[in-house]
Amino acid sequence: MRVYINLDSREFVVSPTLIQRVTTLYFTRRDNEPVEVQFVRNGAVVELAAGALGKIGLKSTYAGNFLAYAGAWAKTGTGANTIYTFSLNMTSANLTALFPDDDEDAVTCKVEVEWQQGGNISSTLPTEAVIYNDVIRGGESVITSVTTLSSFNLASANYTWTVSINDDGTFSALRN
Repeated sequence: MRVYINLDSREFVVSPTLIQRVTTLYFTRRDNEPVEVQFVRNGAVVELAAGALGKIGLKSTYAGNFLAYAGAWAKTGTGANTIYTFSLNMTSANLTALFPDDDEDAVTCKVEVEWQQGGNISSTLPTEAVIYNDVIRGGESVITSVTTLSSFNLASANYTWTVSINDDGTFSALRN
């Protein structure tokens, strides 16, 4: 996922040129999600000062423990091509506790990115995040064969019809 942060408003925004606030970010439980961050100002991607540090965290309450956290990013590119990438692991005991029956669709929480340049620490405004439960777990049984219905009889009024699906996928109907 790629997100854009407006350095002036400290909000997640749609793109470098469309600075409308993004009000919700979406994640999936048990994913190891790369989160690519680009900082924007005046309609363009900008590079932070050399040696800038960053963190990202998701919490269900402000004073609570992290549901997911990455304490460092990897920087690639320079200037308008700069990307700061977090590896955000969406598997934790704290997150699992929010899915006690393991059949909940999603939980909501807050997400924040913090960065440090020189002696200054800044962060995004806390933003809502939705963490969806995952579907593919890895231990499920898989379909190994499918029994197909090649024909059936359909009775109507005074006629009986045999409807078939042929090997080439076409349908045929025969009135008996």
